[in-house]
Amino acid sequence: MIEKVVLGFGSNFGNRVNYIESALRYISLSGAFDFLASSSIYETEPWGFKKQKNFLNCVGIFLCRVSPAEILKIIEKTEKKLGRVDRGKWKAREIDIDVLFYGRKIIKTKKYSIPHPLVAERNFVLKPMAELMPDFVHPMLKKSIANLYRISKDKGKVSLHYNFDERHIKY
Repeated sequence: MIEKVVLGFGSNFGNRVNYIESALRYISLSGAFDFLASSSIYETEPWGFKKQKNFLNCVGIFLCRVSPAEILKIIEKTEKKLGRVDRGKWKAREIDIDVLFYGRKIIKTKKYSIPHPLVAERNFVLKPMAELMPDFVHPMLKKSIANLYRISKDKGKVSLHYNFDERHIKY
């Protein structure tokens, strides 16, 4: 079974652009995903723990041939390969990759929830998603991504860092 999967990428430590580009490349080359598109990269204020460097964030859309549990294994392996260090919840990170959507499916297990439970509360996810897929309807909230971004209560600044294009990813 093939599903369209939306992943969120973030970094606020070291060469942030390089970490995001490398993560996109590793995910794309894992054999489980076919890269479809990536949003621009946005500079965003930290969320949760404010006293740290700004993040760079983007989202990527992929066709995926594996289960959500397998996706999480690939993500963990990618983050580890890129040198992610666990500094605690919402603290600085080389790379952070989240599963935002797995098609229009709603999945809840002890280890994860899809759609990501905080999508609608985070402008750093909503803005890049609105760029790529404004009309996508959140399967639980029954609102489009553009509408969720418009009504978001998140006051965190999200500004364009640069227009990202798949040609930047070296395969």
